[in-house]
Amino acid sequence: MMLLLAILAVQKTQDGLAPELLWMCHVTSTMLALGLIANAAPLIVTGFLCQGAIALPAYVLHVAAGGHTSLASFLLHASAPVLGALAWRGKRMSAAVPWVALAIYQLLVALSQAFTPDSMNINLAFRPWDPLAGFLPSGWPIRALNLVLMLVQLHAARWLWNRTVPASVS
Repeated sequence: MMLLLAILAVQKTQDGLAPELLWMCHVTSTMLALGLIANAAPLIVTGFLCQGAIALPAYVLHVAAGGHTSLASFLLHASAPVLGALAWRGKRMSAAVPWVALAIYQLLVALSQAFTPDSMNINLAFRPWDPLAGFLPSGWPIRALNLVLMLVQLHAARWLWNRTVPASVS
């Protein structure tokens, strides 16, 4: 994963798209990779939940809508949830993990607003997703809706995951 992240960083920098490295999917891939290297459970579970519940579905929608991608990006988005699932196999997720993931996203939105151009709309920090921008208002209503939808996805993914793990396992 670290090699894919490095390749992606070089590609994005060469293409003038370095701010895209702040996308939640890349940040949580990095968290997951570092968690796997350091055997740090909080990084693994949070990165895994973000990858499975948010990053992979968003990536699929992005590509389906005609968004740009690369082989490194595809491999990273495909491998991160799998590696996270293998690393977290047999363990339950605490109820706090979706809230931590949502807080990380909020931090990334703030960083995106401060350090990325609004034209790139990193982490949907400036407006709704482009294919839906004509149908949805900008500003706080869409941000609130986005947070609610993300929280639902995160909690649903946690619930589904925990259903596969016996309750006596921690």
